[in-house]
Amino acid sequence: MDDSNQSEALTEQIKVSDATQDQAGALPDITTHQNEEAFRAGQSKVLEMISANAPLGEILESLVLLIEAQSPEMLCSVLLLSDDGNHIRHGAAPSLPEQYVRAVDGAPIGPKNGSCGTAMYRGQPVIVKDILKDPLWEDYRDVAAGAGLRACWSTPIMSGRGKVLGSFAMYYREPRTPTGDEASLTNVATHIAGIAIEHQRDQEALRGMQGE
Repeated sequence: MDDSNQSEALTEQIKVSDATQDQAGALPDITTHQNEEAFRAGQSKVLEMISANAPLGEILESLVLLIEAQSPEMLCSVLLLSDDGNHIRHGAAPSLPEQYVRAVDGAPIGPKNGSCGTAMYRGQPVIVKDILKDPLWEDYRDVAAGAGLRACWSTPIMSGRGKVLGSFAMYYREPRTPTGDEASLTNVATHIAGIAIEHQRDQEALRGMQGE
């Protein structure tokens, strides 16, 4: 893909993201009318970072902080699917304990691999209301408990072609069931994260072709 085609593709993705912002609209019980404009402005800033080819880690961290700002009790992360398609790689988790981030980085995905590893494996959202009781967390329960995490809801990040790129997760420090209000935030996060990840991969592919 040459520079002009890549630019057109990114522009089209951003147009779709503008529609996602419109769909987010009012976010009851999570955001108020007063900060909806700030939330939209924050999304635009992240999209500008993508257009400016900012490092992926910085983009994802800004996105995660933006989502977390909408609900003080929520801790979020973006994880990436490894190139071999079998492992979790760190993307951004600025508010999670460092020991937990290190423990998760490099873990395999699979049918019983916590919320994120299972969501990537299934290609579907995974809602765990209580980490200490859910069998999906059996192998990771101690590390989660040590980090003070009790609930984790994870949604896969998909490419435009329907391929799993990673996952976006919401964590809480007490058992919790989704109310439905979180869906708008998840939609924004997964959509923008998908744009960022695909853009970085396109840039890497372009540099590889130019270096040949």
